[in-house]
Amino acid sequence: MEREFGTLMMHMTRYKHQINGNRIDRMALMVLGTLAHCGPSRLTTVAERTGLDPSTVSRQVADLEKAGLLARDTDPEDRRAILLEATTEGQQLLDRLSRGRRRRVERLLSDWQPEDIVTFGRLLAQLNEATEKYGDQNAFELEQELNNG
Repeated sequence: MEREFGTLMMHMTRYKHQINGNRIDRMALMVLGTLAHCGPSRLTTVAERTGLDPSTVSRQVADLEKAGLLARDTDPEDRRAILLEATTEGQQLLDRLSRGRRRRVERLLSDWQPEDIVTFGRLLAQLNEATEKYGDQNAFELEQELNNG
C-alpha cells in the first residue's frame, strides 16, 4: 500500500503548468483556489489555510499577480493591510481546471464498477479525515526525519 500511495503522489505532482508563457506552480494554484473558495484574504490567512509558509505564499502571490490571476487591494478594515483576491481570469482558470479534473477522474474510473467507485470515495474520505487529524503530528515527524537523517 505504501508503494502504491507513493506512486499515486508521483503521478499527481508530475505535471508542470504553463499559463500565458508563465510557469505556475502547483502551490500557486492552491493559493488561488483558497482565495477563490474563501474570498479576499490577507497573505497570512492564506498561508494558514494552505499550510504553506508565508514566504512561499508570497512568492506564489507574485507569480499569480504577474500572470493576471490575482489582484491586491487595500483592506477596508485596516488600510495598512493588503487583501488578495482571485481575478476574473483566475476564477475562469480554476473553473476550467475543475472541469478538466472531473473529466480526467471520470476517465480514470471509467472501467470501474459503480460499487467500487462508492467504496473508493468512502475510503478516500476516511484517509482525508485521518490526514487532517494527524496532520500536525505527521508534519513534525517528517521534519524530524529530514533533519536528523
